[in-house]
Amino acid sequence: MTALLLEARAVTRRFGGLVALESVDMQVASGTVHGLIGPNGAGKTTFLNLIAGAFPSSAGCFLLEGRDITSLAAEGRARLGIRRTFQNLKLFGEMTALENAAIGVHAESGAGVLAALFRPPGQRREERAIMARAAEALDFVGLAAQAQRAAGTLAYGHRRLLEIARAIASRPKLLLLDEPAAGLNPIEAGALTNLIARIREAGTTVILVEHHMDVVMGVCDRVTVLNYGRHLATGAPAEIQADARVVEAYLGRDALAEALAC
Repeated sequence: MTALLLEARAVTRRFGGLVALESVDMQVASGTVHGLIGPNGAGKTTFLNLIAGAFPSSAGCFLLEGRDITSLAAEGRARLGIRRTFQNLKLFGEMTALENAAIGVHAESGAGVLAALFRPPGQRREERAIMARAAEALDFVGLAAQAQRAAGTLAYGHRRLLEIARAIASRPKLLLLDEPAAGLNPIEAGALTNLIARIREAGTTVILVEHHMDVVMGVCDRVTVLNYGRHLATGAPAEIQADARVVEAYLGRDALAEALAC
Protein backbone atom coordinates (compact mmCIF):
# COMPACT_ATOMS: atom_id res chain seq x y z
CA MET A 1 0.00 0.00 0.00
CA THR A 2 1.34 3.42 -0.98
CA ALA A 3 2.14 5.66 1.97
CA LEU A 4 0.26 8.91 2.44
CA LEU A 5 2.27 12.08 1.97
CA LEU A 6 -0.47 14.57 2.86
CA GLU A 7 -3.74 14.13 4.71
CA ALA A 8 -6.40 16.79 5.27
CA ARG A 9 -8.89 16.05 8.03
CA ALA A 10 -12.16 18.00 8.29
CA VAL A 11 -10.47 21.18 7.04
CA THR A 12 -12.69 24.26 7.29
CA ARG A 13 -12.02 27.89 6.37
CA ARG A 14 -14.33 30.77 7.18
CA PHE A 15 -13.96 34.36 6.03
CA GLY A 16 -16.22 36.22 8.42
CA GLY A 17 -19.67 34.78 7.79
CA LEU A 18 -18.63 33.08 4.54
CA VAL A 19 -17.72 29.38 4.74
CA ALA A 20 -15.25 28.86 1.90
CA LEU A 21 -14.44 25.25 2.84
CA GLU A 22 -16.41 22.99 5.14
CA SER A 23 -15.00 19.78 6.69
CA VAL A 24 -12.97 18.76 3.65
CA ASP A 25 -11.06 15.47 3.83
CA MET A 26 -8.39 14.51 1.31
CA GLN A 27 -5.65 11.90 1.23
CA VAL A 28 -2.72 12.30 -1.17
CA ALA A 29 -0.53 9.25 -1.74
CA SER A 30 3.22 9.72 -2.04
CA GLY A 31 4.54 9.70 -5.60
CA THR A 32 1.23 10.53 -7.27
CA VAL A 33 -0.43 13.41 -9.09
CA HIS A 34 -3.67 14.23 -7.28
CA GLY A 35 -6.10 16.48 -9.14
CA LEU A 36 -8.31 18.99 -7.34
CA ILE A 37 -11.17 20.20 -9.51
CA GLY A 38 -14.57 21.83 -9.23
CA PRO A 39 -16.67 24.68 -10.61
CA ASN A 40 -15.56 28.29 -10.17
CA GLY A 41 -15.85 29.29 -6.54
CA ALA A 42 -15.64 25.71 -5.28
CA GLY A 43 -12.73 26.55 -2.93
CA LYS A 44 -9.83 24.96 -4.84
CA THR A 45 -7.33 27.81 -4.56
CA THR A 46 -8.38 28.43 -0.97
CA PHE A 47 -7.54 24.81 -0.23
CA LEU A 48 -4.10 25.17 -1.82
CA ASN A 49 -3.52 28.31 0.25
CA LEU A 50 -4.35 26.37 3.41
CA ILE A 51 -2.00 23.53 2.49
CA ALA A 52 0.81 26.00 1.79
CA GLY A 53 0.14 27.92 5.03
CA ALA A 54 -0.72 31.21 3.33
CA PHE A 55 -3.39 31.55 6.01
CA PRO A 56 -4.62 29.22 8.74
CA SER A 57 -7.56 26.87 8.60
CA SER A 58 -10.50 27.70 10.86
CA ALA A 59 -10.86 24.04 11.90
CA GLY A 60 -9.41 20.67 11.02
CA CYS A 61 -5.80 19.69 10.50
CA PHE A 62 -3.12 18.79 7.95
CA LEU A 63 -0.66 15.93 8.31
CA LEU A 64 2.54 15.73 6.24
CA GLU A 65 4.05 12.24 6.39
CA GLY A 66 2.06 11.73 9.57
CA ARG A 67 3.30 14.94 11.21
CA ASP A 68 0.73 17.55 12.20
CA ILE A 69 1.73 20.75 10.38
CA THR A 70 -1.47 22.68 11.08
CA SER A 71 0.24 25.23 13.33
CA LEU A 72 3.20 25.84 11.00
CA ALA A 73 3.37 29.06 8.99
CA ALA A 74 4.23 29.05 5.29
CA GLU A 75 7.98 29.27 5.94
CA GLY A 76 7.93 26.21 8.17
CA ARG A 77 5.95 24.21 5.62
CA ALA A 78 8.34 25.27 2.86
CA ARG A 79 11.27 24.00 4.92
CA LEU A 80 9.48 20.64 5.17
CA GLY A 81 9.30 20.46 1.37
CA ILE A 82 6.04 22.11 0.25
CA ARG A 83 6.30 24.44 -2.74
CA ARG A 84 3.67 26.03 -4.97
CA THR A 85 2.95 27.99 -8.11
CA PHE A 86 0.27 30.64 -8.50
CA GLN A 87 -2.70 31.12 -10.79
CA ASN A 88 -1.48 34.67 -11.41
CA LEU A 89 2.22 34.60 -12.27
CA LYS A 90 4.50 35.99 -9.56
CA LEU A 91 7.85 36.37 -11.31
CA PHE A 92 10.43 39.14 -11.05
CA GLY A 93 10.34 40.59 -14.56
CA GLU A 94 13.66 42.44 -14.47
CA MET A 95 15.59 39.43 -13.16
CA THR A 96 16.85 36.70 -15.47
CA ALA A 97 15.14 33.34 -15.72
CA LEU A 98 18.11 31.80 -13.89
CA GLU A 99 17.88 34.33 -11.05
CA ASN A 100 14.13 33.71 -10.74
CA ALA A 101 14.68 29.96 -10.53
CA ALA A 102 17.42 30.47 -7.94
CA ILE A 103 14.95 32.20 -5.62
CA GLY A 104 13.31 28.82 -5.13
CA VAL A 105 16.55 27.48 -3.61
CA HIS A 106 17.64 30.59 -1.68
CA ALA A 107 14.91 29.94 0.89
CA GLU A 108 16.95 26.91 2.00
CA SER A 109 20.20 28.87 2.28
CA GLY A 110 21.81 28.91 5.70
CA ALA A 111 23.75 32.09 5.05
CA GLY A 112 23.20 35.01 7.39
CA VAL A 113 23.50 38.75 6.83
CA LEU A 114 27.28 38.90 7.38
CA ALA A 115 27.89 36.08 4.95
CA ALA A 116 25.77 37.81 2.34
CA LEU A 117 27.74 41.05 2.81
CA PHE A 118 31.30 39.71 2.91
CA ARG A 119 30.85 36.55 0.80
CA PRO A 120 33.38 34.22 2.46
CA PRO A 121 34.47 31.07 0.54
CA GLY A 122 31.67 28.98 2.07
CA GLN A 123 29.09 31.51 0.94
CA ARG A 124 30.51 31.58 -2.58
CA ARG A 125 30.39 27.76 -2.77
CA GLU A 126 26.79 27.79 -1.61
CA GLU A 127 25.90 30.42 -4.19
CA ARG A 128 27.44 28.33 -6.96
CA ALA A 129 25.48 25.30 -5.77
CA ILE A 130 22.25 27.34 -5.76
CA MET A 131 22.81 28.56 -9.30
CA ALA A 132 23.60 25.01 -10.42
CA ARG A 133 20.31 23.78 -8.95
CA ALA A 134 18.48 26.64 -10.67
CA ALA A 135 20.11 25.81 -14.01
CA GLU A 136 19.16 22.16 -13.56
CA ALA A 137 15.53 23.15 -12.96
CA LEU A 138 15.48 25.34 -16.07
CA ASP A 139 16.88 22.48 -18.13
CA PHE A 140 14.25 20.12 -16.69
CA VAL A 141 11.37 22.33 -17.88
CA GLY A 142 13.01 23.09 -21.24
CA LEU A 143 14.19 26.65 -20.57
CA ALA A 144 17.97 26.18 -20.48
CA ALA A 145 18.38 28.37 -23.58
CA GLN A 146 16.42 31.19 -21.90
CA ALA A 147 18.48 31.27 -18.69
CA GLN A 148 19.97 34.74 -19.19
CA ARG A 149 16.84 36.40 -20.56
CA ALA A 150 14.84 38.74 -18.36
CA ALA A 151 11.74 36.93 -17.16
CA GLY A 152 9.50 39.76 -18.32
CA THR A 153 10.62 39.27 -21.94
CA LEU A 154 9.71 35.59 -22.09
CA ALA A 155 6.68 34.32 -23.97
CA TYR A 156 3.68 33.63 -21.75
CA GLY A 157 4.03 29.86 -21.96
CA HIS A 158 7.69 30.11 -21.01
CA ARG A 159 6.83 32.23 -18.00
CA ARG A 160 4.44 29.50 -16.88
CA LEU A 161 7.29 27.01 -17.15
CA LEU A 162 9.65 29.34 -15.30
CA GLU A 163 7.35 29.49 -12.31
CA ILE A 164 7.33 25.69 -12.22
CA ALA A 165 11.13 25.65 -12.50
CA ARG A 166 11.40 27.98 -9.52
CA ALA A 167 9.12 25.71 -7.50
CA ILE A 168 10.98 22.48 -8.32
CA ALA A 169 14.50 23.91 -7.97
CA SER A 170 14.38 23.12 -4.25
CA ARG A 171 13.41 19.50 -5.03
CA PRO A 172 10.20 19.59 -2.97
CA LYS A 173 8.32 16.65 -1.53
CA LEU A 174 4.98 18.22 -2.45
CA LEU A 175 4.33 20.60 -5.35
CA LEU A 176 1.09 22.58 -5.47
CA LEU A 177 0.21 23.67 -9.01
CA ASP A 178 -2.55 26.28 -9.30
CA GLU A 179 -3.97 26.23 -12.84
CA PRO A 180 -0.62 25.88 -14.65
CA ALA A 181 -2.36 25.38 -18.02
CA ALA A 182 -4.26 28.68 -17.82
CA GLY A 183 -3.76 30.59 -21.07
CA LEU A 184 -1.85 27.79 -22.80
CA ASN A 185 -2.71 26.52 -26.27
CA PRO A 186 -3.42 22.80 -26.81
CA ILE A 187 0.16 22.00 -27.83
CA GLU A 188 1.56 23.79 -24.77
CA ALA A 189 -1.01 22.07 -22.54
CA GLY A 190 0.05 18.69 -23.90
CA ALA A 191 3.69 19.49 -23.17
CA LEU A 192 2.70 20.57 -19.66
CA THR A 193 0.97 17.22 -19.10
CA ASN A 194 4.20 15.45 -19.99
CA LEU A 195 6.20 17.77 -17.72
CA ILE A 196 3.96 17.07 -14.72
CA ALA A 197 4.36 13.34 -15.35
CA ARG A 198 8.15 13.76 -15.37
CA ILE A 199 8.00 15.72 -12.10
CA ARG A 200 6.14 12.79 -10.54
CA GLU A 201 8.67 10.33 -11.97
CA ALA A 202 11.47 12.42 -10.43
CA GLY A 203 9.97 11.78 -6.99
CA THR A 204 7.81 14.82 -6.28
CA THR A 205 4.16 14.40 -5.31
CA VAL A 206 1.85 16.89 -7.04
CA ILE A 207 -1.53 18.40 -6.20
CA LEU A 208 -2.93 19.90 -9.39
CA VAL A 209 -5.72 22.48 -9.50
CA GLU A 210 -6.77 22.79 -13.11
CA HIS A 211 -9.78 23.62 -15.30
CA HIS A 212 -8.15 22.08 -18.39
CA MET A 213 -9.70 18.62 -18.21
CA ASP A 214 -7.40 17.09 -20.84
CA VAL A 215 -4.47 17.85 -18.53
CA VAL A 216 -6.27 16.54 -15.43
CA MET A 217 -7.44 13.33 -17.04
CA GLY A 218 -4.14 12.82 -18.84
CA VAL A 219 -1.83 12.93 -15.83
CA CYS A 220 -3.72 12.52 -12.53
CA ASP A 221 -3.71 9.26 -10.61
CA ARG A 222 -6.60 10.36 -8.37
CA VAL A 223 -8.99 13.31 -8.55
CA THR A 224 -10.91 15.06 -5.77
CA VAL A 225 -13.90 17.25 -6.65
CA LEU A 226 -15.02 20.20 -4.56
CA ASN A 227 -18.40 21.88 -4.91
CA TYR A 228 -19.49 24.93 -2.89
CA GLY A 229 -16.59 24.34 -0.51
CA ARG A 230 -17.50 20.74 0.24
CA HIS A 231 -16.02 17.42 -0.81
CA LEU A 232 -18.13 15.95 -3.60
CA ALA A 233 -16.19 12.96 -4.89
CA THR A 234 -12.77 11.31 -5.05
CA GLY A 235 -11.70 8.59 -7.46
CA ALA A 236 -9.68 7.61 -10.48
CA PRO A 237 -10.06 9.97 -13.46
CA ALA A 238 -12.40 7.59 -15.31
CA GLU A 239 -14.60 7.23 -12.22
CA ILE A 240 -14.82 11.01 -11.83
CA GLN A 241 -15.73 11.48 -15.50
CA ALA A 242 -18.57 8.99 -15.12
CA ASP A 243 -19.88 10.37 -11.81
CA ALA A 244 -23.31 11.93 -12.38
CA ARG A 245 -22.86 14.22 -9.35
CA VAL A 246 -19.72 15.68 -10.89
CA VAL A 247 -21.36 16.21 -14.28
CA GLU A 248 -24.26 17.96 -12.60
CA ALA A 249 -21.97 20.20 -10.53
CA TYR A 250 -20.13 21.33 -13.65
CA LEU A 251 -22.97 21.51 -16.16
CA GLY A 252 -26.27 21.65 -14.24
CA ARG A 253 -29.28 19.37 -14.19
CA ASP A 254 -30.41 19.98 -17.79
CA ALA A 255 -27.01 19.06 -19.21
CA LEU A 256 -26.87 16.06 -16.90
CA ALA A 257 -30.23 14.78 -18.14
CA GLU A 258 -29.09 15.24 -21.75
CA ALA A 259 -25.79 13.43 -21.09
CA LEU A 260 -27.53 10.49 -19.41
CA ALA A 261 -30.00 10.23 -22.29
CA CYS A 262 -27.22 9.77 -24.84
